[in-house]
Amino acid sequence: MDAGPRAILGIRLADAYRLEQHGLRVLESLVDNPQLPPDVRDRADMHRVETAVQLAWIGRALEALRPGWSERYATQSGEAVRPQLLPDWVQLERREIHAYLALMPYIRFAGMDGLGADCSAALDLQRSVLHWLEALQDPSPVESTQAWPSA
Repeated sequence: MDAGPRAILGIRLADAYRLEQHGLRVLESLVDNPQLPPDVRDRADMHRVETAVQLAWIGRALEALRPGWSERYATQSGEAVRPQLLPDWVQLERREIHAYLALMPYIRFAGMDGLGADCSAALDLQRSVLHWLEALQDPSPVESTQAWPSA
């Protein structure tokens, strides 16, 4: 693989790595937010575990490209995150989807099939979480007792 696409893949992976690190902090804040319903906090906790797995394979991919990169792009785990709500989680999922979509062409070009499979699975997961979150935010369905305009 040429140095240019390899460098861009490294940058995209580093971006995804930092985003997933931030995602862990956001999800931890959601889990700890007593204003959210228990089912939302439980799903945030499950997604926190899924995000930790994604962070691990992104870190391994960074190390495979260039040893020391994952350490270089590590952030301080103690950074404070303000209390998070559902719109924050929706925004996070959209950013993650964008990051994984940006990675895919470079992964294919690099011939890193295992990384591509992981990325594709993560993309599917992010989309399903986003779909679930958007369904939570949608207003309730129209009541069946609502009067319909007459023709």
